[in-house]
Amino acid sequence: MLTIIGLIALLGAVAVGVAGVQANSGESHTVPGGFTVFGQNYEMSTGALFGYGILVGAIGACGLILLLTAVWTVSRRSTVARRQLRQSKREMAAARKEVANAPARPTAAPQTTPTWSFNRFMNRPTTGKPAAPAHK
Repeated sequence: MLTIIGLIALLGAVAVGVAGVQANSGESHTVPGGFTVFGQNYEMSTGALFGYGILVGAIGACGLILLLTAVWTVSRRSTVARRQLRQSKREMAAARKEVANAPARPTAAPQTTPTWSFNRFMNRPTTGKPAAPAHK
């Protein structure tokens, strides 16, 4: 938003300044024939034109400041984001290196598969001997 406002103020100030310079011939203290900017006809003395030039220059400077502030803010945000990305990559690389250099942990004993039964709530681990028949 600041970029757009600053750009509009800067372009308006440049347009008014250029039109004033083109119309000022410097032959006398009055601007001969006046000049037209944005559909408005201006007839004034060179002193008034100088005063308005100062005002237009101040508005143009404010527009330029707004424009540069907006550009600097966007640039700063992207710089911070890139810095955080680099830091994150460094942390991930350090974590990967730490995991790769960690001593091997002893493996757990192999798990035995439970014996299948008709009752799904009574799964029992295998003991090595066959199960006795349910009826005799």
